[in-house]
Parts: sequence; structure tokens; C-alpha cells
Amino acid sequence: MFSRIFRSFFFLCLILFFQCTKNEPDNTKAVAGLVLAEALYNPYAKIVPQPGSIIIPNSNSSYQGPSGRSYTPSCFGNANNTTFYFFHKRVSGNNPKLLVNFMGGGACWSNSNCFGKETTTFLNFLNSLPDLFVRYAFQGIMDQGVASNPLKDYDILFIPYCTGDLHFGSADVATPSGYDDPYATDPAFYHHRGHDNVLSVLKFIQDNYTQVTDVVIAGQSAGGYGAILNYPHIRQALKETARFTNNPKVRLIADASNGAVTSGFFQNVVRDKWGGAQNIPDWTGGIGSTYLDSSPSIQDYLSQITAEYTADRVGQYTALFDSTQRWFFHVMGVVAGGGYTDSASYFGPGDASEVADTAGAGIPSNCNWASTARQAMLSTIGSEYYYYIAPGDIHTKTTDNSMYSLVSNGINFNTWLTQVIDPLGSPQKVNCEGGSGSHPCTDTNFGSTQYNDLLKRATSHDSYSSNKDLYETCFP
Repeated sequence: MFSRIFRSFFFLCLILFFQCTKNEPDNTKAVAGLVLAEALYNPYAKIVPQPGSIIIPNSNSSYQGPSGRSYTPSCFGNANNTTFYFFHKRVSGNNPKLLVNFMGGGACWSNSNCFGKETTTFLNFLNSLPDLFVRYAFQGIMDQGVASNPLKDYDILFIPYCTGDLHFGSADVATPSGYDDPYATDPAFYHHRGHDNVLSVLKFIQDNYTQVTDVVIAGQSAGGYGAILNYPHIRQALKETARFTNNPKVRLIADASNGAVTSGFFQNVVRDKWGGAQNIPDWTGGIGSTYLDSSPSIQDYLSQITAEYTADRVGQYTALFDSTQRWFFHVMGVVAGGGYTDSASYFGPGDASEVADTAGAGIPSNCNWASTARQAMLSTIGSEYYYYIAPGDIHTKTTDNSMYSLVSNGINFNTWLTQVIDPLGSPQKVNCEGGSGSHPCTDTNFGSTQYNDLLKRATSHDSYSSNKDLYETCFP
């Protein structure tokens, strides 16, 4: 989808340029040229990292040896998705403020959802995207032309997503025994090396940003998980006072990454398929080297982060009925159930409108996800942990300019975000359920689906059939 959009954009620019310059006065040609130059200007420099090694001070020997931890940056390995790179935007020279943003884009762990014309569930075409996609597709906290953006003065490191492993893998999966694409000639291995990619960015920070005083680690969807899971590694590196002499203040912003998963997902996928065990930050709180062998959760992982880095502020956002997260929860159950067919009906529409509201035959439901995600946020421990539970079902908010107008329980999202980031801020825990009106958790911030449009609230096929929205069904 992204590739079609951006190709169309460039063709449109070229068509408009040549139409405007044909048989027009010289000044019109000049203006048209300036417009095109501005449209094609890219403030982001692309950096292609090479294999290397890094030392994260005060991490345990189970994570790295005496000479550090080696990394091999890579994308998944299918066509148009082999080479990893990241993007750097410099706002000012020797800038002490830095935003590190993790891109989202699904996940995969099986032939059923790593491949297929209708069933691939992760962004597997990074190398076919024009570099300008970062400038045009990501706004919100990355739109530095908005005066009220709390990150408008920050340099940006943007970490693209191309590995299907929530930015946390360090595994090579052999073919055809581990993975086998029925529509292509397989390479010898496919690569889940998202954590390796992150380490290459962290090495760049160590070499180029020793002056930082303020660092924000953020991510959306799969990128939100990447920000959470890799936060201890980045944070521990920033504690090296001999290198980072300003003792930087660090914030974590996790957008639409609540961690509702099916039983065994952390063991069977994160540990065994993606190779995440070797990346566990066992210097963090109560996280041990065997953390993935037990019953981990994003809720507990965040609680361990807040216990280890008590001065760091953590902000977590979700819409209460996030359609994409509901759908992915459903996908987990479908993949586990087998019976694969490469058809659009295998997983159903990505807006989750056809996902059942109540569980059946072992497949997670809409209400199952909503109740699990809500309870996880309400139960996460930490004096500097703050949640923002928004109404509706829109997936991710921080890279869209609608974040500036979003309101939940009377509190503007950007106001809340600014308070989380500002060292002198006093953020609140925000829950749409305390809002005014008859339907404070469903009457705004919802996508356009046939059922939402008819009811004018966030709903589903099942709920609409009973003339209810999802809140009325899931939390009666």
C-alpha cells in the first residue's frame, strides 16, 4: 500500500511540474521549480549501518561478552526487504535533545502470516519505499512545524521496521524447514534481526550524541513494542557518565502496543522463533535471563522498567477499542488454529469489524482484547507511569496530527504528552470511562467502517446487530 501511495505522489509531482512549466512565463516556471524542489526536499539523511559491535556498560555477561555484543543489521530477506537503514534529522548543531522513534508495521512468525498474497501481516517492502516516506507519512510528534509539538526542537533518529519481530529479534530462520515462501525462491535464511538493527542505531548515538540532556524513546504499534523492549538497552547505555556527561533525562512513549497475546506467544514466538532470549536485559528490575521461560507480559516488563529507572517517566497510549490490536489478537488465535488458506477471509478485514465480540473455539475476541488491554494499563506499577486511554478504535496517534485535537475525559492528548515529556510537568492518568456524555469511550476517534458509520460510534458487526457499541457489549 505504501509503495503505491508514494509512487503516485512522485508521478503527480512530475506531471504537475511539466504541466506548469509548459508554455508559461519564466517566473511561473521558477515558482513551479521551487514548489517541486520543496516537495522533493528530504530533511532526513539515510544511514546504512554495517555489522559491528557495541558495549553497553553495566549489563550482565549473559547479554554481552568482555569485548561487547556483536550485531548484524538486516531486514527479513524477501524481495525489496533485505537492507536495513535508518534516518537522521538534525534540527540544530550539537543539539542536546534527541527523539528516537521506532516505526510500526505488524509482525510475523509463521508461514501463515510471513507470506501469502492475502495473509502477510508485516511491512515486508522497506527497500521499495522512497526515502521521502519518512517526511510525508509520519507527522504528529515528527511534525516540527507545529508550534505546540513538545518535540519540535528535537533531533530525530527514525528506525524503520522490516523484520517482523517487534524490533527485538536476533535469529536467522532456515529454509525450507523454518520458513518457506510458496511464491518465491527462498534465500538460505530469513532474518529476524530487529534488535541487531536497534544496536546499530544505539552505536550511532554513542558516537554522535554524547551531548544529550533530553532523550525521548517513542514508537507506534510494533514500534511501540520495540521502544518498550529495547528501552533498557538504550537507557543503560545512556547511564555511562564517562561518555554521556550530562546525565540525560529519558522518557518512554509507547503508542498502541498493549501486549495482549495468546498463551505461549512469548515462549513460542519471541523466544524460539525470533531469538529474543539472548536480548533480554537481565540487569533490569526483576527481569532475569530466563524471563521468557515463565509468564512474562508487557505490563510486567514496563513495571520492571519503572522499578529500575525510577526517575524516568513512561507514557502509554491506546484507544480502548483499537481495531488493529484487536485484529492482531485475533490473528494470533487463527494462526495457532491452523487450517491455512491464502485468502482475505482467513484473517478477515483488518479493521476487526468482523471479529467476534465474545470468544469462541479458542479464537480471541474483541472484548477479550479490550478488557485485557485496559486491565494491563490500570495495573502497571510505577510512580512515573502514566496511561492515556482514549475513546474509539483508531490505531496509533503520535505520528498523526489528529493527536493535537484528541480529547479523552476532558484532557487533550497533546497536553498530556507535553506533561509526560516536560521534567516539570504533572501528568495525569487519563481514562475515557470518566468522560461526560452517554458514550464517552465510543463516540469519537473511530474509523470509517460500515458499522461505525451507521451507529456513529465505535462498534463491530456483532455489536451493531444488537444496536450496541463495543463498550456497551464489552463492559455492560
